[in-house]
Amino acid sequence: MFPIIDWSLISLEVLISIILVSLVVVDILLPKHAGKDWIGILSFVFLVSLIVFWLTQRDLNGLAFNGMFVMDSLAWFFKMLFLVTMVFVFAMAREFFKTLGERKSEFYLLLWLALLGMCLVASSADFLLMFIAIEILTISLYVMTAYLKSDKLSIEAGMKYLILGALASGFFLYGTSFLYGATHSTHFNVIQAFCQTHAMDPMTLFAMVLIFAAIGFKATAVPFHMWVADVYQGAPTPVTALLSVGSKAAGFIILIRLFFGVFGPWHVDWSLALAILSAVTMTLGNLVAMFQTNIKRMLGYSSIAHAGYLLMGAAAGSMLGASGINFYLLGYLFTNLAAFLVIIVFSIACKSDEIADYAGLVKRSSLLAFTMLLALVSLAGMPPLAGFFGKFTLLMAAIQSGYTWLALIAAVNIVISLYYYLMVAKRIYVDPPRVLTVIPVAANMQLLLAITIVGIIIVGIFQGPFLDAAMSAVKGMYLSRL
Repeated sequence: MFPIIDWSLISLEVLISIILVSLVVVDILLPKHAGKDWIGILSFVFLVSLIVFWLTQRDLNGLAFNGMFVMDSLAWFFKMLFLVTMVFVFAMAREFFKTLGERKSEFYLLLWLALLGMCLVASSADFLLMFIAIEILTISLYVMTAYLKSDKLSIEAGMKYLILGALASGFFLYGTSFLYGATHSTHFNVIQAFCQTHAMDPMTLFAMVLIFAAIGFKATAVPFHMWVADVYQGAPTPVTALLSVGSKAAGFIILIRLFFGVFGPWHVDWSLALAILSAVTMTLGNLVAMFQTNIKRMLGYSSIAHAGYLLMGAAAGSMLGASGINFYLLGYLFTNLAAFLVIIVFSIACKSDEIADYAGLVKRSSLLAFTMLLALVSLAGMPPLAGFFGKFTLLMAAIQSGYTWLALIAAVNIVISLYYYLMVAKRIYVDPPRVLTVIPVAANMQLLLAITIVGIIIVGIFQGPFLDAAMSAVKGMYLSRL
């Protein structure tokens, strides 16, 4: 007998799959030389409709497929984050491909596939489903990273990402096999019960190290960060934006599920290792970012540094730490997407991603200049913006858990990051422009830029409701320590 499935629990994933198949059929049926802009328009309409539908499903809660698929408040929080991220990425892709001609439709299909993978990651309650979800996400990202087949940097980025990603997948499977050998299950709840009644032994320690190596690849933690700078620079900018927000968030929901839930009973055994990794990650990211001349590479190393800040919450292992990760990712969404929206518009107009070419941007487009300035100071953690309160929450979580030394290292790193963020701001507002040509900003991009500006400010100033949502997300999952 097949188990009875509550299809409402997996309604989002089913709808995404239907949309994906429908768009494939539309693409096949359209004449070869017909304009494929309809694929992008349909994608955007479907995505907005999907968000409206999903907002009516907040009361969903339960397990499906014999406990392999979980729908809880944490899954809901991250799925909404992924859907909102995709609205911006779809709009970026539409703007980006205006100048690139053909093969737009295939790119939109890959974006839908990536969204399906991220949503499945958010609801995974079994290592086998989680592996399948990660592979759906990463395979689509491999192809999109190398999508500009005439661009050597894009091809190189795709190859590096593929090779290191395949290695990370191998680590995940190998670690899962050791964990299965110790616990005789791949279900999260069974393994969590095992952790509550057994001490960590060499086999389970080895399994955790391998699994964290795979998670570290997605989360861009040191020493699994080697791909970041080259991939951020070489990938199409909409893909870079997706990697910096969506893929990173997928890595951290896995971290929350495993290290707050499944391996939570062993928190004392692994928290110090995560704290040390957090310090190394944020320090390396910030120090190397200071010497970058390409803005996408700079944001790549900045992303590594932010992974270090987020790992503080994981090391804390508390309710405040878990909710701090959620809140930080929410603010990071608006902040990073604002920066990449500016990069998209600027690179299309000026054919450059070099920081030096941003000189005098304020005289060419005050909207782009202000948005980038706001994004940079929020990334640096200056009040009263979203980045400030996100960092403050994680610092408090670290201090409350006894990691005062880690909070001090983070504070020093925040000061270091101010240097390279404000150097870009100086280029934009102080240095004279190399050319005086006005940079046009399309109406749809103006709207998205305005939304990110409002998001950065609102999340920072009126943080209460957003922090409550972040806390509610972790209260609803089966955590052993929170």
